[in-house]
Amino acid sequence: MSVFDRIRRTFLVVATAAAFVGCTKGPVCPGGPGCEPTEGSHTFLIYAVTNNNLWRYIRGNVNMAMEAVRAGLPADTRVLVYWDGLTNYTGESKTVLTEIVKENGEVIERVLKQYGEQDSTDPAVMKAVLQDVQYYAPAEVYGISLHGHGTGWFPPELNNLRQPMSGEPYIEHDLRRPDNALTRAYGPDGEEYMSAGDLAEGLSEIKFDYVIFDVCFMSSIELLYDLKDNARYILASPAEIMGKGIPYHKVLPLLFSRDYPIDRRLASAASAIVEYYRGESYPSAAFTVVATAGLQGVADAVKRIFAAGVEEPDFGEIQYLEVLEPEHAFFDLKDYLKDITGNGAAKSAYAEFETALANAIVAESHTPQIYSALGTGLSGGFFPADDVCGISSYIPREWLPVTREAWYATAWARYVMP
Repeated sequence: MSVFDRIRRTFLVVATAAAFVGCTKGPVCPGGPGCEPTEGSHTFLIYAVTNNNLWRYIRGNVNMAMEAVRAGLPADTRVLVYWDGLTNYTGESKTVLTEIVKENGEVIERVLKQYGEQDSTDPAVMKAVLQDVQYYAPAEVYGISLHGHGTGWFPPELNNLRQPMSGEPYIEHDLRRPDNALTRAYGPDGEEYMSAGDLAEGLSEIKFDYVIFDVCFMSSIELLYDLKDNARYILASPAEIMGKGIPYHKVLPLLFSRDYPIDRRLASAASAIVEYYRGESYPSAAFTVVATAGLQGVADAVKRIFAAGVEEPDFGEIQYLEVLEPEHAFFDLKDYLKDITGNGAAKSAYAEFETALANAIVAESHTPQIYSALGTGLSGGFFPADDVCGISSYIPREWLPVTREAWYATAWARYVMP
């Protein structure tokens, strides 16, 4: 397997989840025997948009979830898979909602609902699917895992786009990835991607207890701020995620545990993911659990920092989270703000920010080095993760006017900047 077969996830919404090996063994619903909705305490959904080169990796994620069900999960838990996209190398595709169940000692995907062709990155479609999830698997606790390629807060129009500058084609941040890259993102469904605003709208059908991003770069402060009202907790990576994605056979038993509250379960899951990757041939992972209730406090503190006046950033001294050249797109939030707050009121405001950030971050774990496929051609590369807090930030630059303008249009920038 090549290096690029190992990494997969970036931003533009690619909800990835699970194919459906064995789907035909279960009855087609609604109305089939065994498919009536039952009241359950915890429903977990894998939302997979797989009309892209990640479908085979996401299929592997579904197989991992099936392994967890095979090993045994609490009776009042449900594992559902929404799969929209490719199912094999011949180009066949289906759009279906299934449930992973154990019947007569065999683990299968029972079909709950089949859909016609639709764009699963459309917020209206996502909301309709979530309505079906509530119908077929009502629960007290809801969690969702989104899979695919992602680029954090970056809007779709800035991805894979040659942006004009001084009348000449110019790439400010080349977020394009080789087709066989080893990392992920959120999207696409064919050629369609999902913006942060559309994602927030699509997820709003359910007030999730937690959202998991099996997608690169989604622990960005700009995106997290957009999603602060969609879930109590968000588990995501500030960097790239290797193509194999999250090991659900290890994570699902932790999420469904009754021994700890949900925030501690997610913290255990983040730690388990990183430990899993420590033993892989590409030992790279970084995951953070964010309590969304703490994000407004972070925003308030950052607003005070910028109001107090800051210094120019020293880009050579700030922790970056990819190997893009010549301009990095993702920087560590804490290290960035530390760099630009020297003395006086800004330094005092930074201390308040540290307290707010500690309240918002439930847990963070990462390997000593992190792998990046962005901007490295066919070789890829590791970079040291010496100052990683678990949340990234963009740093606007006057010489990158297109991205700067887009960043200033985000809800985060509109709130924190003078």
